[in-house]
Parts: sequence; structure tokens; C-alpha cells
Amino acid sequence: MIRDQLIFGLGRLSALARQQEWRAGEDAGLTPTQGDALRLLQGRTEGLRLNQLAAQLSVRPSTASDAVSALVAKGLVKRLPDPENARAVRVSLTKAGHEMLGTVPDGHSSMVAVLSDAEVEVMHRFVLQTITRLQQAGQIAPQRMCVTCRYFVPESELEQPGRAYCNLIQAPLEPVDLRINCPEHEEKAERS
Repeated sequence: MIRDQLIFGLGRLSALARQQEWRAGEDAGLTPTQGDALRLLQGRTEGLRLNQLAAQLSVRPSTASDAVSALVAKGLVKRLPDPENARAVRVSLTKAGHEMLGTVPDGHSSMVAVLSDAEVEVMHRFVLQTITRLQQAGQIAPQRMCVTCRYFVPESELEQPGRAYCNLIQAPLEPVDLRINCPEHEEKAERS
């Protein structure tokens, strides 16, 4: 019963977020998918391949291609040759795309705004755990999360447990410090 209610509630929140993204995007001439693409490209100086962008957006490659074509036409992204694959292209933000990011709010902003700091911390932990489990199950594309980064040392691997640690910034991490989208993320190598 409670799982059904949670599923319904999450659906309502998702619908509200999408409505807000449509409204906000109308002024900028962007669809929610185009806004999501801009946000995903933020902080990715090397850009993303089209198939990576489609996976991150959880859409078909043709949908991602249509979104990119529209964003290229608006001067918000550019296609660049992929240095690793002559047949592939990378998509990255233009200066205008970076400027546009500041004007396109995410549909979830109003939802987070009504939460207390303590509620935000709890929600952050649950979202991080859920994305991690979905990623491990292959149901969501890899995200740039601390817990999947080569610099991340989980609490369980430390001699003095208490907090996780980041080898990049050489500092302990509190649960509220864990990022779900980190521009410095480097994928952890698979252990054999």
C-alpha cells in the first residue's frame, strides 16, 4: 500500500517538474529535453558523444539527435570531432549555451525550495542511494557521483572509519558533501 502511494506521489512530482520545465522553457524556446541536455553538458569541457548524451537523458538516440540539432540551430551547443573516434562527434556547450543555463530553471527547484535543510539532507541521501542501486542494476546510465569516482574512498575502506574521503581534494567527506553530479569525476576502474 505505501509503495503504491509513494509511486503515485513520485509520479505527481515528476509531472509537476515537467510542467514547470515546459513553462520555463517556452520563454527560452527550449523543450524540457533540450534544457536537460544543456544541464548535462555543463561542466563537461570535453563534451559528450551523442550516444552518451542519449543514455544520460534516458531517451532514444534519435530523440537526443533531434534535441542536439535544435540546440545547434539556436547556437547553444556545437558538434566537434571526437579525438578518440573519427566517426563520432562530441557535443559541447557554446558560450551562449553557458549563458542560457542561468536562465533555465530545473523543474525540481520549487520542490526542493519547500524542504527544510534537514529534509534536503535526508532526500539527498535517498536519491544518491537510489541512483547508485539503479546504476548497479544497469537501469540508469553511469552518473558522475562521488561513490563511483576513482578518487572516492568509502568509509568502510578507511583505517579510521567515520567519514568517506576524497583523494582529489585530500579531505574527508560528510554525507552532505557527496555529489551526484561532479565535474571532476573520473570513473573508477573495474576491479578484477
